[in-house]
Amino acid sequence: MTALAHLRQVIAALDESVVTALCARARFRQNDSLYTLNGNPLASLPELARAFNQSATQAGRIHLLRPLYLRLLLPELCEPGADPDPAVCISADSACLDAIARRLAQSVHIATRKREALPPALQRALSTGDPQQVEIAITHEAVEGEVLTRVQTLAVAQAHSPDIPPRLVAIYRNWLIPLSRNIQVHGLLHRGAL
Repeated sequence: MTALAHLRQVIAALDESVVTALCARARFRQNDSLYTLNGNPLASLPELARAFNQSATQAGRIHLLRPLYLRLLLPELCEPGADPDPAVCISADSACLDAIARRLAQSVHIATRKREALPPALQRALSTGDPQQVEIAITHEAVEGEVLTRVQTLAVAQAHSPDIPPRLVAIYRNWLIPLSRNIQVHGLLHRGAL
């Protein structure tokens, strides 16, 4: 088994943790009043990916993900409003952010493995220095399709409502997978010269 295939197995196990945490959080409403949002989330996925790569700790990465999680992911996952005892959401949010940060941290390792393998298409893309070309070179639609299928299957088994699995698939398609790719792109472009 190649190192990259092993990392994909690790990510599959981490996806189970992410889906479990998100399904648990989806049982609650958004509970906006729990959080004070100071400042704005980083403006773009590439900007968040750069900061994520540069953060050396799990706590630092969670801190970076928190605004995006609260402003974009929760509204997509949870119904608006407040629960009678919203404080229980704090624990659920912590579990979600921890699982997501651990899953995204593997993107840093995937970039390292791809750099070591350096297939010709990736080598050409890296030589351009263009992040879009690098992202195209590392995008594997079949692998991403497997991830989305896995998320759907896990969510169907755990969700309390039939509308949750499509929401989780959308979160992965629109947020987690693109952010993972951007983390890889940053790691590939900024980990020393070829």
